[in-house]
Amino acid sequence: MQQWLRSSKFLLIFLPIWLFVLSWIRPLSVPDEGRYGDISRTMFESGDWLTPRIDGLPFMHKPPLLHWLSSMFMELFGVHVWVLRLVPVLAGTLMLVGLFLFVKKHISESVAQLTVIILATNLLFFGSSQYINHDLLLASWITISVLCFVDFTIYARKSILFLGYIAGAAAFLSKGLIGILIPGMILLPWLIYTKQWKKISSLLNPLAILLFLFIVSPWLYLVQSKYPQFLHYFFIDQQFNRFSSKEFNNKQPWCFYLMILFVSFLPWLFASRFTSIKTIFKDYKSCSLLALLVWWFVSVTVFFSIPPSKLAGYILPAVPPLAIFFALVMNKVLESSNKTRLQTWGIPVFTVLVGIGVSATPHFIRAHQPFFQNQAIFIYLIGALLIVLPLVLVGLYKKQKLNYLTYIFISLIVLCSAVPFAVRILDTKNNVGQTDFAEYIAPSTKIVFYNYYFYDVPFLLQLKQPVYIVNQWDTVHSDSASLEIKDGLLFEPQLKKYLWSEQQLQDALMQKQDLLVISQPHNFATKDPSVKTLHYRNYDVFIFHPSK
Repeated sequence: MQQWLRSSKFLLIFLPIWLFVLSWIRPLSVPDEGRYGDISRTMFESGDWLTPRIDGLPFMHKPPLLHWLSSMFMELFGVHVWVLRLVPVLAGTLMLVGLFLFVKKHISESVAQLTVIILATNLLFFGSSQYINHDLLLASWITISVLCFVDFTIYARKSILFLGYIAGAAAFLSKGLIGILIPGMILLPWLIYTKQWKKISSLLNPLAILLFLFIVSPWLYLVQSKYPQFLHYFFIDQQFNRFSSKEFNNKQPWCFYLMILFVSFLPWLFASRFTSIKTIFKDYKSCSLLALLVWWFVSVTVFFSIPPSKLAGYILPAVPPLAIFFALVMNKVLESSNKTRLQTWGIPVFTVLVGIGVSATPHFIRAHQPFFQNQAIFIYLIGALLIVLPLVLVGLYKKQKLNYLTYIFISLIVLCSAVPFAVRILDTKNNVGQTDFAEYIAPSTKIVFYNYYFYDVPFLLQLKQPVYIVNQWDTVHSDSASLEIKDGLLFEPQLKKYLWSEQQLQDALMQKQDLLVISQPHNFATKDPSVKTLHYRNYDVFIFHPSK
């Protein structure tokens, strides 16, 4: 066995650096990365660390920890996309290190090494570590909280208990009540099932609870003092109603998360063996940690499967127990010298199919064909890499030049590493390189988004003032990008001046105001021959400069 893969120091240094380097590759994705990136930029530039804002309006959907951290990093390194991605990369690193230390302490170092390898190359985890939103930050703090509480139940170290409450507070400040509900939902039934209910009272330490409240209360108190309707909006509208309502977007079938987890762990399912899985359940039948892993996975998956609205990142808290479980399975697999055809060929065939899919993409995307004319060669190179390299690796493995774990590890590192390069080329929704119209923006220019909010454009233009958004605001009620902006008026109604009606736009045009209107292609038109019109991939730009 290649010794470098059995070096904990190597894994804990290489994997975070690998995640960090790859986070530089992609531009901001729309809408999430554009939304949260610009909220953080606004917080940093305004110095208002209390109120997250989108287009100048309060954005109270989520707590501010993501934006606090991003703003801190921008203070240190400036306003760059890679700086924003430091948060998900560090959140991923936190989960990796936390799981490693826990598994090493309670199972073995070899299983801990396998755990971080499996976690880092899990497709959902990897993608989330490269993506700016709240999901991985929440999942990492939840994981640390659960691991600390479990460790406390075994060794009764008060410092670990307090660390667990600090992690719980950070989870709350990442995404609200879900950050404390999930750890409780995992731990309490597990303690009861394993007949450890007497330890529940020691977990509910009054000083630890006070520490939790000391961390989370200041922000809640200050925002509520400023906006009397905040607590109702935050807890009822955005927490309880979002879980129970059928009116939110992203409706998916009940089995959505099972499919997501299945695909994300599919390479490791190929590498596993059914007999090894049976052996784990047999060997650890009386082990409370196995019961924890099973209940952790089941409870989180069932919980998030109940609401009709589902997004892939929500299920991230279910990934850590599966990573530990597959590490136990792989530890058994590696003890056997015989590998089935599925174990040998499953991962390379999967990777080759992904490579074929990437290579075929330009032939199926016709709407943006001009964009791909200059990029097709790079798409084909990525596809060729994903087709050829796995076959080379399997050949080296069969010739015994690589051991099985090294073969799998390199294969999945290659697969994951190809993703941001492919997305950089195939993601046509971002607007990088589409902002040279900035030269027409004068200090007096009012920028107008017509019937659509272009999330990454304010960040790319480094705008210092809100844009004016034209929409039928009186009809905006359902869950949408428009509603999340309109909701800001609940807190600062005076900012309605930035939310225009169609008539307000026409009035501004009649008054010959200095305007720059951005609309989706063919969604806005003018008969004024003096208007300069620019056409880009995702929008048209109309420049009204009466003085020029």
